[in-house]
Amino acid sequence: METPTKNCRLITFTIWSIVIILASGWSAIAMPLTTYATTLATFGIAHVAIELRYIDSRFHARLAPKIELILVVLLISIALLRWCGIFGTIAPNLAHLLELSCGLGLVLVATQQVWINNWRRGTIGMLIAGLLGYGIVRDPIATSVILAIVHNLTPIGFILERQQFKTKPTMWICGLLFGLLPCLILTHQFGSIGHVNIESNSTYLSAFIAPSWQQLPIAYPLFSAVAFLQCLHYAIVIGLFSQWTPSRTDSLIPWLTPKYFYLLLGLVSICLFGYFQQSFVLARAVYGVVASIHAWLEIPLLIMLVDRLPTNKKSRIGTN
Repeated sequence: METPTKNCRLITFTIWSIVIILASGWSAIAMPLTTYATTLATFGIAHVAIELRYIDSRFHARLAPKIELILVVLLISIALLRWCGIFGTIAPNLAHLLELSCGLGLVLVATQQVWINNWRRGTIGMLIAGLLGYGIVRDPIATSVILAIVHNLTPIGFILERQQFKTKPTMWICGLLFGLLPCLILTHQFGSIGHVNIESNSTYLSAFIAPSWQQLPIAYPLFSAVAFLQCLHYAIVIGLFSQWTPSRTDSLIPWLTPKYFYLLLGLVSICLFGYFQQSFVLARAVYGVVASIHAWLEIPLLIMLVDRLPTNKKSRIGTN
């Protein structure tokens, strides 16, 4: 009786996955700006909370206490800086630079932990730190936009980590979904740019296209491809990470039981959706304060996971 049930669930999951992929692809091609804004307002806060809950349950017990404390302090600093920048307590440009600097601190903390165990792998973190440092000096706004784009790819790392980086079919599927399909959308849009009705809203476009890029021919096609990635990101986090999070676990935050967690999350999502309808710019800025925590947290965690590629043992992440 168990096998037919599992097969039925697998078939249902596969069908829904295909539907979501096709719907996301069509929507990202036909109306990318609307797709971005609608999915952000509808699923943004839900995916942040679900991902934070999963990461907390998955990695809290495996993080060295001192490392976890440093990460928490830097993440809280980033959220406060984002909030101060919104309401003018600190000049927005300065708040932005300080946030990126804290983000660089997160990368360096993670890199130091990897370097201790394997300096060759630590060079990956050093490369990321170098690129981030260069971006901060060269063009902070474009750097933040690039980070926003790359953020949509982070579920790949957590999916592979869960499967101990050994499942080749999963790698091929991730390559198809997060690599080939976005490239096909970008190519299609770029080739059809003179034959489609282009939506125009600089407020939405600036989410994934820096001001210095917006006059380039590739700007709109690139936004379409990233809008598709955002849909996939939300679907995977909400659909898979919620299923992978145990009801009871050792975590830093005392999360509510699933019943009340999802009930509260639904109410918050409805309220925030209404807020987005009133003022998209302000609502996105407020949402960004919370979203910045999970977006920046992923980077040091994924860097530290590099140190665990060849082994199955569940040792602590970080040694100091």
